Amino acid sequence: MEREPSRRRFIRGCCLAGAGALAASGSVGGATASRRQAVPPTRWDRTYDRGTTAEANGVAPASDGGFVVAGTAEPADGDTASEIWLYKVDAAGRLEWQTTFAERGVTEGFDVAAAGDGFVVAGHTHEEGSSEQSAIAVRVDGEGAEQWRRTFNANPDTTDTMRAVSVDSEGRYVFAGWTSRFQDAWVARLTPGQSIDWSKRYGPGDHNRLHGIVPASEGGYVAVGETDDTDDNTVGWAVKLDDEATQIFSQQFKKRSDTATNPYDDYNVFHDVAETRNGFVAVGTNAFDPATNDRQGWAIEFNVNGGKLWGKGIEADTYTELHSVTAGDLEYFAAGETATNGNGDDARGFATNLGIDGDTKWKHSYGSGSSEFSAFHLTDDRGMVCVGSAADSAGGTTAGWSVKVGGAEVAAATQSPTPSPTPSPTPASDDSTPTFTPTPTDEPGGTDATGGGTATAAPTPTATQSGGPETTTPGGDDGGSGATTTGGGGGGGGLSPAVVGVGAVIVALGSAGVLYNRFLGDDEDAAGSDGDAGGAPPDDTGGGDGSDGGDTASDVETSEPDTEGTEQVQAAQTVVENSGDDAGEEAGGDVASDSGTEAESDDAADAGDTAGESEPGDASDDESGE
Repeated sequence: MEREPSRRRFIRGCCLAGAGALAASGSVGGATASRRQAVPPTRWDRTYDRGTTAEANGVAPASDGGFVVAGTAEPADGDTASEIWLYKVDAAGRLEWQTTFAERGVTEGFDVAAAGDGFVVAGHTHEEGSSEQSAIAVRVDGEGAEQWRRTFNANPDTTDTMRAVSVDSEGRYVFAGWTSRFQDAWVARLTPGQSIDWSKRYGPGDHNRLHGIVPASEGGYVAVGETDDTDDNTVGWAVKLDDEATQIFSQQFKKRSDTATNPYDDYNVFHDVAETRNGFVAVGTNAFDPATNDRQGWAIEFNVNGGKLWGKGIEADTYTELHSVTAGDLEYFAAGETATNGNGDDARGFATNLGIDGDTKWKHSYGSGSSEFSAFHLTDDRGMVCVGSAADSAGGTTAGWSVKVGGAEVAAATQSPTPSPTPSPTPASDDSTPTFTPTPTDEPGGTDATGGGTATAAPTPTATQSGGPETTTPGGDDGGSGATTTGGGGGGGGLSPAVVGVGAVIVALGSAGVLYNRFLGDDEDAAGSDGDAGGAPPDDTGGGDGSDGGDTASDVETSEPDTEGTEQVQAAQTVVENSGDDAGEEAGGDVASDSGTEAESDDAADAGDTAGESEPGDASDDESGE
């Protein structure tokens, strides 16, 4: 009778010991997870100084592991005011070739996308002092040699620009930007042979711009930017189009402010968009008052119907903007700039990693003086190749700038070893004639070829040491994420804390089993275990109800004939986001009327068959919000 209670107490003790070991293992695992939130190391940091003002605005991956970067530069000869600057770097950021393209007095490049065996660049061009400005598309091969270029307009004699370009699954080029025609946003699609498929305008407000566009996996496209609401405040705007550019939804977003005097931030802008597993994620910035120098980074995910899933503010310095975003595996990466004010003082590049719900996993600033990231590409090893511009101070001459954050360590370029001469043999005797083995000589090394065609001579890139207390010297490849964390021991030896914790569990449970058997058998006549088998299976704690988590925007679309017979009036729903880290609720009653237009032109640049008045536009050469 005494044996059974003692056995139960012993079993409870063993269970408690095992639970304690599991808790210890969990705490160790938590510490490991915490270290994974550390800022990844900077793999390389390079500037590309042409001697004139230059900036990098877009980046695309090359098939050989390098990257092609597009931007704008002042020519050294002074024949034009600016020209599109295109250059390629290898996986370590070393410059391989560069070239420029000029159409009119001012030509600027804002984005680049990989297209088959080459690349396509988006921008605009105009004569100095002229209000007429055309979009420009340039197609190059893998070496930067021009294959074709095309200028086009939404309507004749308008001030137009294209700020983003993507390539869909059919190899067609879709561009997004804006036009001075009714201050509308503008989207156009070109075939691989540079013919215009369609060209359409959209405008839920009086001031409409699109800064980013991405093809949707189910077909069509999603573009983001800015518009204004009925209170003349700037709101973030997302629009989804089908394959023929018919609008599916038009959704507006604004962030709830922290003050009772004004319930919403007056300035809300999206700069880029990427597709996710649940829909799309957009990033940008918002401010309580656009006249101040205070801005906060902003990220929102919405589902395929435009319903908001979550929204987060990303704070760094006083003035923070997110310019580029990419979705990873259940996480998001974004890059932009942060500064002490909007004048570019102490501006730095900014990068961050967000979790599946938008929570910040890590964030860090890069560079000094007056620097910013305009775009980035996420590599397969979770590295961020960020591009932008860097200057010693605000208002100084800027140079192209590229930084790789995280990912696997990039191997340094290796030089061919100098062969050692073979020693001469010792003569066997004084009478023998010695024979000598010829001393080998070094083979002449090859010279990397620069880009052909119109490529200019490549300047030697200036390597910039990465700094900052949170950035570590790149360590060895750990074979895992490829990123060495701050304070870590590299990829060195020793058991990890997680392995030690699991080992503690195994030892504790194994010891408990041995002691248990010994406890039951006080003498050697014991017949063994009592046959307790199995146990309850682990609880299934998976997923929720399978809902998409956001409100679905109704597709409200009405058509009204206008004087030109080509415009449509569509309703847009405004989604209000709470301030702080809460996803917030959506306000169903605040609906902004759509007073814009959707107009078509088969090929307005060449045919000019769409009549339209010339209106002064406010499309600037710089990106909005800077």
